[in-house]
Amino acid sequence: MVNVSGDPAIEAAHIWADTLTMLKHSASLTPREKGWLEGVVPEGAFGSTIVLCVDNNDTLQAIQGDLNEPLLHALHTVTGTSMFPAFKVVPRTETKPQTQPEPKPRHAAKSYTPAASPTVTEFAKDSRANRHAQAPKPEPRPAAPAPPKEPQFPVGGQKMNRDPETHLNKNFTFDSFVPGDSNRFARTVALAVAEGSGQDFNPLCIYGGSGLGKTHLLNAIGNYALVKDPSLKVRYVTSEEFTNEFIDALQNPNQSQGQIAEFNRRYRQVDVLLIDDIQFLGGKEATLDQFFHTFNSLHQANKRIVIASDVAPKNLKGFEARLISRFESGLTVDVKPPDLETRIAILRMIASMNGSKIPNDVLDLIAERFTENIRELEGALTRVTAVASLSNQPVTRALAEQTLQDFFTTDVEIKPTDIIGQVAKYFHLTFDDLVGRSRTKNVALARQIAMYLAREMTSMSLLDIGEVFGGRDHTTVMHAYTRVSDEMQQKQEIYNYVMELTVRLKQNSND
Repeated sequence: MVNVSGDPAIEAAHIWADTLTMLKHSASLTPREKGWLEGVVPEGAFGSTIVLCVDNNDTLQAIQGDLNEPLLHALHTVTGTSMFPAFKVVPRTETKPQTQPEPKPRHAAKSYTPAASPTVTEFAKDSRANRHAQAPKPEPRPAAPAPPKEPQFPVGGQKMNRDPETHLNKNFTFDSFVPGDSNRFARTVALAVAEGSGQDFNPLCIYGGSGLGKTHLLNAIGNYALVKDPSLKVRYVTSEEFTNEFIDALQNPNQSQGQIAEFNRRYRQVDVLLIDDIQFLGGKEATLDQFFHTFNSLHQANKRIVIASDVAPKNLKGFEARLISRFESGLTVDVKPPDLETRIAILRMIASMNGSKIPNDVLDLIAERFTENIRELEGALTRVTAVASLSNQPVTRALAEQTLQDFFTTDVEIKPTDIIGQVAKYFHLTFDDLVGRSRTKNVALARQIAMYLAREMTSMSLLDIGEVFGGRDHTTVMHAYTRVSDEMQQKQEIYNYVMELTVRLKQNSND
């Protein structure tokens, strides 16, 4: 058993040195197969995953083909546990001409091990890594052949990087999803579906409360599936978007037949359908009937279907039994609020991806006080780093205590109408101004701040918040949330507005 050093790079070097020695002395491997291992460079060990760098795709295919089983066996023997390799292709600036023959390797056996990709494979982390070291910066994963921009916020309310064709948020990947006891099984199954090895899990239904990572997992499945096979047709859609597209197809009686045919083609020819917030289709009979036929068409063609909901399928309201039975014919998994260790790991991931150095005692403080979901964790960390940045102070536990003291109150019920009323009063506007259609600068700013606060201080979904604000769609709410969150880091006045309004709302709720 290799000694655990606590340093991911040192630990990986020890593990790989022993593994390589074992493989080189294996009588079952040919000299040609052993030659493929010479160019492998260990990068880091994170829990049950070791990240290995290779310099070209031929080496990657060979190792994940014929060498896959011997490698897994050797890693298990060396470490005494099930250790899984995750590969990155890192071309060398100076490489010697390759002398090995170039075999055509077989594909690796199906497993939950991160599979090969053109550039970067799955970069897993688990709770053991979180105990030993701060989470390092993961490499950005491309969601298509061209790599996307590096995400700045990997968890919760991170910046949107939406693909116009698939509607996937490219920043939501398995790399940036921190596993813990509350979500590990859901993540494992989601990865199997993304790899294409989870045929028995079709459809996959993921359910749980708001802000626990369901949307993240849906997008991660789509992004990972496209990395494995860029030719796949993948579509992520919310129930609201599905409904609106169906209604649009029915609006013009003279063209509705052709528009419905186009709608059907759009959804029934995909390889992977990811539908979020399915519970909002409840009671919409025409839309549900359309979705029922779409579901059947895809399921009969063995296409992958993944559904997210806030409740288990059996508890969905306004759904016919025939559709619920189809949801339950696959696999249903839940995600729960993260435990303390996972919350700390999530905060480390956020801080690392944002380039912030946050002391452990500050992370511990936030993780101990904010327990419900990932979104409130990120909101608390955002406030602390914003105060430190704007006041040019270091991030300390004392500063965090002072910044967050008004947010540690529990069991405070705040209604969205209270938020709108308080924001309107603060900016000398009316309630109707904020829910109306005015786009003047002062009204738009106040409306965005009110949307931000509604997202932060209530458990409402983006869709529900949009309804309260005059029937706006969820993308408008997300844009407002992201903009205010960004400007809090840059503009003292925006930060002050949010803080003062938050305190007022908390105080009024306690009166």
